[in-house]
Amino acid sequence: MPLESRLFVKTSLVCLVLVALWGMLMSIDEMMGAPIPGMWPIEHAHLAFVGWLLNLVMGIALWFLPLDRARFQQTQGRYPKRAPYFIYAALNGGLLLRIICEPNISSSHYFAIGRGLSALLQTLASLGFIGIAWLRTRGAPHPAPGVR
Repeated sequence: MPLESRLFVKTSLVCLVLVALWGMLMSIDEMMGAPIPGMWPIEHAHLAFVGWLLNLVMGIALWFLPLDRARFQQTQGRYPKRAPYFIYAALNGGLLLRIICEPNISSSHYFAIGRGLSALLQTLASLGFIGIAWLRTRGAPHPAPGVR
């Protein structure tokens, strides 16, 4: 497994542990009758979807998608050399920024700007990943008989 894929997958596993712990804390608070802050369930879901699921899917996809050796010679056909690091930083930087800024958005306009920046970063990460995946998703040059 390439280093870039391992980075995404291991980050997803860390996020999965954080999601489980956060969910446990919210359950304990609810059981004890303590109010759960209004944004916690939303941030918890975002950490689960982006932090765990998207990191896992992107890491595995970067590893498993067909190679394009003619287009990406430097990386043995995988992707442009710096692209996965940009995608990783934008996706997870945007996630961290959102988790910090969104619960505090009413206290300062800087938090609103931070949340907007987090959305921009995650959109750029998604578009970067789509670009890589699109270029590597193609049919076989000589399919086996009976295969479309």
